[in-house]
Amino acid sequence: MKTNHLFGILLLLLCTVGLTNCNDHLLNPNAEDSEEEGEEWMNSIPDGNFFGRANTLRLYYIDEKGNSLIHPNDPNTYPVSWSEKLENPIERTKDRQTDVDDTIIRYNGNHNWIYFDKEENLYYCTLSAYGDSRYSTYTFPIYVNGDTDQLEITYKYTDKNVIGGKYYAKISSWKYNGTHIYSDDDEHDKKVFIQKTGGKTTVSFKR
Repeated sequence: MKTNHLFGILLLLLCTVGLTNCNDHLLNPNAEDSEEEGEEWMNSIPDGNFFGRANTLRLYYIDEKGNSLIHPNDPNTYPVSWSEKLENPIERTKDRQTDVDDTIIRYNGNHNWIYFDKEENLYYCTLSAYGDSRYSTYTFPIYVNGDTDQLEITYKYTDKNVIGGKYYAKISSWKYNGTHIYSDDDEHDKKVFIQKTGGKTTVSFKR
C-alpha cells in the first residue's frame, strides 16, 4: 500500500510539472523559438569570404515623366553594378547578349540583366547581391547614366538546414543611397522606382 501511495504522489508531481511547462509555453509560445533564433543567426563568419547571390529585386530607372531611362539599343544607359569601383563601367556591357525581341538582355558576366515589364511598359534591371561573410554589411556601386549610386546590404548568416553550401546568407536590409528598399522577408519581384532628374535621385515604391 505504501508503495502504491508513494507512486501515486510521484505521478501527481510529474503531471503538475508537465502541465506547468505546457502552460508556460502556451502563454509564451515563442520563448524557446526566439532563443533558438538568436543562436541560429550570425552577423559574421570568421572563416568566411566574398560571395554573390541571387535575388528577385527589380530596379526601374525613370525620368521626371515616368519614362524609362534604360534603352535596349544604347548600352550607355545600362545600369552596371560591381563588387568594387570601376573606372569604365560601360566596358562591362560589351559582352551583352539579347533575345530576338530585345526583351531580355544579359551582360556584365551575367551579373546584370535587363527585362521588359509589359504591365509597367518599362525596362527594369536585376543585379547580383554581393557580400563578404566575414562582415555583416557590404557596400558596392551601381553606375547609371553617368551617376554613381551606392548599394549597401546587411546580411545574417546561418549554417542550419543549408542545401548546396556551408552557410546561407539572408538579406536583412538592402539600401539604395541610404534608403531601405528590400529584405528577404519581402515579396518576390519587388519593384523599386528610381527617378533621376536634374542631378537628383529619388527612390520610391510607386511610379
